[in-house]
Amino acid sequence: MYIVLSLILFLFRPAPPSLSVRDYGAKGDGVTDDTQAINNAMKAAHEQQANVYFPAGTYLCNTVDNSGDILRFECSGTQSLTVYGDGNSSVITTSLNTGSTLLYIYAYTASSGLTVKNLSLQSTHGLITQQTRGLFITGTGAQNLSNITVSGCYFNGFSTALGAQGITNFTVNSNFFGSPLGHDNAKDDTDPAVYLWCYDNPNGRCYHITVTNNTADGYTGAGPMSALVTHRPMDGFVFGTGYGWTITGNTTRHFAEEHYNLSPRTTYPNDSSTTLISNNYLDCSLVPGIANSDGSPHRTNYGIRCDISNAVITNNTLVNYTYGIIVRGVEYPATQLHSYVITGNQLHSATDTVNYDVTAGILIQSNTNPVKDVRIMNNDIFTSLPDLPHYSRTIRVEQTQSVLRSLITANTIHLIQ
Repeated sequence: MYIVLSLILFLFRPAPPSLSVRDYGAKGDGVTDDTQAINNAMKAAHEQQANVYFPAGTYLCNTVDNSGDILRFECSGTQSLTVYGDGNSSVITTSLNTGSTLLYIYAYTASSGLTVKNLSLQSTHGLITQQTRGLFITGTGAQNLSNITVSGCYFNGFSTALGAQGITNFTVNSNFFGSPLGHDNAKDDTDPAVYLWCYDNPNGRCYHITVTNNTADGYTGAGPMSALVTHRPMDGFVFGTGYGWTITGNTTRHFAEEHYNLSPRTTYPNDSSTTLISNNYLDCSLVPGIANSDGSPHRTNYGIRCDISNAVITNNTLVNYTYGIIVRGVEYPATQLHSYVITGNQLHSATDTVNYDVTAGILIQSNTNPVKDVRIMNNDIFTSLPDLPHYSRTIRVEQTQSVLRSLITANTIHLIQ
């Protein structure tokens, strides 16, 4: 009887009310600074356990606090709240030429079920040397957040569009990430310019991260990169580390470095959670006019890099790569990397030998601790460049000690005439 009554109460729990930021004085006219009005609405939403609604409009937010945040939403103790708008017509924008976070969401006590959806977050700042973030979600020193979803949002012009830590069950689904000025939108010389960054440090970790059906474009501007100061697109889409990744169904293009770059876990290095990277489409084509910081031509790109153990990389399609799928233990000398299954992928190397320096389709680099249990099977690699002796352009293994218990079999090399 107790279980039945609890279920009935759960099913008939009233939906949270919604507070419109317009009711708290936000104009949404693209001219008025709406920062204080929106923060008032968010404070009220926390107190009343209510959703926050942004009706169609352009909400200019140009007031930053002492922590570097513009908008702040505390969700401590809340359940199943939503911060939402009407899609691309609900624009939250800033033009501040300083390091800042447009929307900072945090919890000091347990909170579950928060959703951020159907909002357009944009930054139009000029060239700066500080990091700008669109949305940062944190459990503030503990795993205070669970079941968090970001979906249907549009991020444009940040050096890091979305950052996260202290979250258990984090879903990033069906968003668009863009940069009209490429790396000029970032100009952060100390950290990578990436769209999704998950952290693992004393402020929290990310467990069970699902990244699905997103589109990420490192350069959405018109014309060649040579018209910009940095001459580079964004570095990549997904960066950082986590405990249990699922990255599937995404489309990425126009990045200067790795589309996916997953680093070894630091807090719990022996955690055995599995990482799955599957069914993604990576267009590694270089943007015309791309150059290195010294002005020399930038001739390399990177597809999937996974330096987290217990990974399955399967059924992905990569086109115009110079480096396709990489495990790079050499950069972590003391880390023992192990248990990789790389199977069923289609890798199409760049055929332009003038502007692309094709190196390897699949590259495993060990350290003093050899990479263990590697299976590379049933992949199709398309290339116009035949392998050279001792320098494989298809599947290449480099190590200071042998890769142990490896199986490389049934891969097909297609030589394009």
